[in-house]
Amino acid sequence: MKKILSAFSALLITGSLLAGGLVTNTNQSAQYIRLLSRNASTDVDAVYYNPAGLTKMAPGFHFGINNQIIGQGRSVMTTYPYLHGAPDREYVGTVSAPFFPSIYGVFNTGKVALSVAFNPIGGGGGATYDEGLAMIEMPIADLVPLLASQGAEDYRLETNFIGSSVFYGINGNISYKINDIISVAVGARYVMARNTYEGKLETIELNMGGTWIPASTVFTGVASQLSSIVAIPTNVAPIISGGGGGLTLAQAEGLGYLTAVQRAGIEAGLGAIGVPAANIPALTLTQISGTITAATPTLNGQIAQANATSSLMQNQKADVLQTGSGITPIIGVNLTFADIVNVGIKYEFKTKLRVINETTSDFTTGINPETGAPITMFPDEAESINDMPAMLSIGAEIRPTEKFMFTGSFNYYFDQAIDYDGSADKEIDMIDKNFLEYAFGVEYGFTKSIRASVAYAGTSTGVNLDYQDELSYSLNTNTFGGGLGFRITPMIDLNIGGIYTIYQEGEKSYSRPMTGSGLLVPLTETFNKNTWVVAVGVDLHF
Repeated sequence: MKKILSAFSALLITGSLLAGGLVTNTNQSAQYIRLLSRNASTDVDAVYYNPAGLTKMAPGFHFGINNQIIGQGRSVMTTYPYLHGAPDREYVGTVSAPFFPSIYGVFNTGKVALSVAFNPIGGGGGATYDEGLAMIEMPIADLVPLLASQGAEDYRLETNFIGSSVFYGINGNISYKINDIISVAVGARYVMARNTYEGKLETIELNMGGTWIPASTVFTGVASQLSSIVAIPTNVAPIISGGGGGLTLAQAEGLGYLTAVQRAGIEAGLGAIGVPAANIPALTLTQISGTITAATPTLNGQIAQANATSSLMQNQKADVLQTGSGITPIIGVNLTFADIVNVGIKYEFKTKLRVINETTSDFTTGINPETGAPITMFPDEAESINDMPAMLSIGAEIRPTEKFMFTGSFNYYFDQAIDYDGSADKEIDMIDKNFLEYAFGVEYGFTKSIRASVAYAGTSTGVNLDYQDELSYSLNTNTFGGGLGFRITPMIDLNIGGIYTIYQEGEKSYSRPMTGSGLLVPLTETFNKNTWVVAVGVDLHF
């Protein structure tokens, strides 16, 4: 049951919604969307991509306002055999971000440039899973084979959740022109994390012999049945103390010590604890009492587990807000050669970030065996790790003629230095190598006022199978983009663009312990995504 509810927590793990590494968004302007390579930018969006390049802008004030509309589809196909629709059950989720703003401001004196930015530096979307998740449904599906001997034939449940995650960044830089070739910049970003969700897990029912019964009621019945077995030695004690300890069940019934119903109950209890049916007729009441007494510690543990499971199968709701903040130091260098080639280099340091729970209502995941207190998923004021990795970005723009511009960018994310399991108490190695991103774009000016561009970007993820699950999987990508730039007036530039990202299908095969048994069930999960973006941006120059 704990695994069921932990699915909700996975919704709150921030991630890159589109371009960037595992948790970093680099799609931060409309010009990026149409060129996919901006690491050597000397336009307004250089506040994010290449702050040292801002000294190349004309003296004065410059502002940029951008928004992107992002849609993403996710799918996970699983071969787990006990799910509805097995063996190829597909779960589909959608992520939407209708408002993804990037806002920039620059003041350049020619020698010194001061700049600020506001960006969704991580996350930025809300996740919806209309048909639930495999990790929620699997433990419920396991109850059918687990309780098949008691008549379980099918299962059903209702889940609903809305999760969102966004890391907003407020960025400030100081850029300095050393000479016509070299400019440098230093800056910092204040990152504010906000994760929210509301979820429910309700109406968990089992079809027991054709009748739908709440799963909590089924487990209450199991606990009651086990308790009746534990009570057998107490019930037959008066017969034994009265000299009837040597009687078999049939003899005790024949002499009137037991009714037929009582005898049948004792026989069923003995069968439930593993006594072969052929052996039961020969057992005396003393032997029966001893056998059940010896099994009582185990039975008491099963009773406690059944009662706890019954409690966990009750309707539950959660309302959680997670917030936190961190600082990202930034340094950069811009190099210009013969006014034809411009090179931008930027290094963002690791962002240490912790999020703290503000819990209004919570899921119960278990019971403390020592104190009897409930164990909840998001204890109020509990803290978890959400660090963002350091990043090195390098880019170049080449303008061989007035009409053509070629650009390339490369990003390297230091993921191996990040604790992606989110817990200070765990040491799960989820990264085999650092994440790489590379991009190329070409722009052609039809006139001085109209420019068109096409672009390509690719990524190579470095995660291993311990990172991959149905909510936080990372796949290699190929992205294609293009768009137009318009010089409306000398003071106004307009950029529009669109992209589509194709993900390389991923696969994970493993064995899952079936709930309530030691049986390992092999399965394969197949991961896929698709993403589209349209963007518009306006730059103003004064």
